[in-house]
Amino acid sequence: MLTAHSISTDNANIRLKVDMRRQATSHLTELRVLDLFAGNNLIWKNFKCVKYFGVEKVKGKGNNLNADNNRIIESLDLSEFNIIDADSYGIPFNQIEKIYNNHTLKNETIILYTLITNKMSMINKACIKTYNLATIYKKTKTLVNAKAHELFYGYLYENNVTELWRCLEKSNPKFYKEYGYFIVSGRVNA
Repeated sequence: MLTAHSISTDNANIRLKVDMRRQATSHLTELRVLDLFAGNNLIWKNFKCVKYFGVEKVKGKGNNLNADNNRIIESLDLSEFNIIDADSYGIPFNQIEKIYNNHTLKNETIILYTLITNKMSMINKACIKTYNLATIYKKTKTLVNAKAHELFYGYLYENNVTELWRCLEKSNPKFYKEYGYFIVSGRVNA
């Protein structure tokens, strides 16, 4: 029996996430972080940030702007940040698409992400629209859901991401769970 992805755990594997961020940022002289799923701000408290801007949909969590990050990404000046943390409970396809559609995104920006999915997880609306999957998705949701992480990586490749760091977590065989990061490159007007 497959389990729908309905359990959200704030900062699962915090040590791995902190270590990954240390690796991703080791070459930077200053950290200017946009944390799109900030929660209680636990991860980035382990770092000396020149600038930290957390966004959290749930009120009362951390010292953040309480908002749906999907509604504000387009209005942010992303050039103010050299790190964008999109560590979500699912696949941050909607957020990554909005980040790439924001003309202020600069080359050399580090983007961190988490992918958590299984055949019962709903695929992101932006992914369905980007790949024109609405008709087939209505008929075969589980088949498309099973390819969600491949569609995510396809989108990154289409946006000139040719290198990334990934760590697959195998603690729960019911879910595909992966942590990773990449560096933005190939932006013409960046």
